[in-house]
Amino acid sequence: MDAAMNDIYLAHEELELELLLEAIWRHYHYDFRGYSRSSLHRRLTRAQQRFECESLSQLQHRLLREPALFPELMSFLTIQVSEMFRDPAYFRALREQVIPHLRTYPSLKIWIAGCANGEEFYSLAILFREEGLDERTIFYCTDISPAALAKAEAGIFDLD
Repeated sequence: MDAAMNDIYLAHEELELELLLEAIWRHYHYDFRGYSRSSLHRRLTRAQQRFECESLSQLQHRLLREPALFPELMSFLTIQVSEMFRDPAYFRALREQVIPHLRTYPSLKIWIAGCANGEEFYSLAILFREEGLDERTIFYCTDISPAALAKAEAGIFDLD
């Protein structure tokens, strides 16, 4: 493929991606339009293989006509990274620098957006219990993935 044809192909692929992302936004109200293009291309290539679609246009067509595919597509587009006390420096700073300020409030509401499988929430809950803040704290956990939320709600994790 010569350079001119390659440029046309890439422009066509980019247009298909933009149209797919716009369709997802308008139809399902999830906005991936600002995500890294290279990451989206990688993830959507795997999704195309899984759904046996030859192009992003075909994937878009199926998503708009087969809504049951969307939750599975979400597993390709989102990253479920979660681990108990994943960033020790963060938790140390939270304990030493933030918790003292939180003690001054009579009640606390903490929102864990993108809680994945719940390890971060449970890590925070443990920290708040150790610091005596658990009785006056309400945690709100949300995630784009219903399956991840179900795992978080169950609160069962492997020991490894």
